[in-house]
Amino acid sequence: MTPAEGAMVALEDRASVPATIALVTAFDGTCPEPDELRARVLERWLPLPALHRRVRLGRDGRPVRPYAWAPAAGAQDEVAGQVRLLDPVADPAGHVAGLLGRPLPPGGPLWGLDLLPDPGAERFTLVLRTHHALLDGTSVSTLTRLLSDDPAAEAPPGAALSPVPDGVAARAGAALGALRGLVPPARPRPYNRPVDTTRAIARATVPAAAVDAARDALPRGRATVNDVFLAAVAGALRHELPSGNVHTLVPVSMRGPGEAALLGNAVAAVRAPLPVSLTTPAARLRAVHTAMSRAKRQRWAAGFSGTTGALAVVAPGTAGTLTGRLLGVPALWNLLCSAIRLSDRPLALAGRPMREAYVLTCLPPRMGFVYVLTRYHDTYTLGLTGDGAHGPRLDGLARAAREEITSLAART
Repeated sequence: MTPAEGAMVALEDRASVPATIALVTAFDGTCPEPDELRARVLERWLPLPALHRRVRLGRDGRPVRPYAWAPAAGAQDEVAGQVRLLDPVADPAGHVAGLLGRPLPPGGPLWGLDLLPDPGAERFTLVLRTHHALLDGTSVSTLTRLLSDDPAAEAPPGAALSPVPDGVAARAGAALGALRGLVPPARPRPYNRPVDTTRAIARATVPAAAVDAARDALPRGRATVNDVFLAAVAGALRHELPSGNVHTLVPVSMRGPGEAALLGNAVAAVRAPLPVSLTTPAARLRAVHTAMSRAKRQRWAAGFSGTTGALAVVAPGTAGTLTGRLLGVPALWNLLCSAIRLSDRPLALAGRPMREAYVLTCLPPRMGFVYVLTRYHDTYTLGLTGDGAHGPRLDGLARAAREEITSLAART
């Protein structure tokens, strides 16, 4: 089990915080029969060993340390049983929020599919729920493409170069850079109290053309999508929860060239400052771009991954637990902002076109809300997960981030 996977097990085992994430996909057309969907799942997902792993448990039913996987072949009846047809619902938000607030049993299965018809229209929603130790955002995107009518649909472009630098000296330099990136310490904000047991969600959509235009808002050069996203979150915090500059955890996939379809949790982390105190969207974008360019140039994600990986070799019982604890330290990061590229092309399921897709992630122990940006076809969705105390704030935080992107796009 990688340190990232172990960290997600530790969230539940040590911090009692659910590590459930969800991919929500909405379709136009009549809702398929459950058996039709089960047949597709058995055909496409049954042969995937990584999907059927369980956490190794002790006699007391709790995960054994050091955390490890207990391989399990996916039995046909068990896999088919993970597809549930639920009662019709016009708005699945309440159902999805409930899923995020409930842990999946570590003894497995660690995933499931919920089929929710719309009572008033020919449309339906499909929700993939999974333990974050089992799958990350890239993995749930891969599974969605595999389940679609075009299972060979090309994954969005992955890394052109290995995320891990060659040579001992280069890897050591990346590790030192990652450690330097952890200072100065962040200041805990009001939303960094222990999270409660309720979950709420919100989302806002942005045309991909607007995000693309916002990338040109720098005076020189071109921002990345992630730069635009982080700058938008900084602006949203300034408008909705003004409390000074913050630092965010930015998950980074460590998949190398040719590994885009690798299933699991293969992420490392970068710590990025969010310049909430800067007064204009353009200034915030410049500051984020400068900080993230430095992190990429110095391979901070590789440094973080290498450090935790080395710890896993020396002290295998410590790496996952320590990484899980670090997620809940406000002195390191106040927030989490993750970006996922699901598919640049439209997808369909049994002839029904996929209208919308977005990922929602779990809350670390002391983050009242988190952001995920999902690209599907020609739309980006800003998805927020929050606890009950911050639920009333989520719609405003989603809209404010969208308005920041729109403002940046208007400058070009």
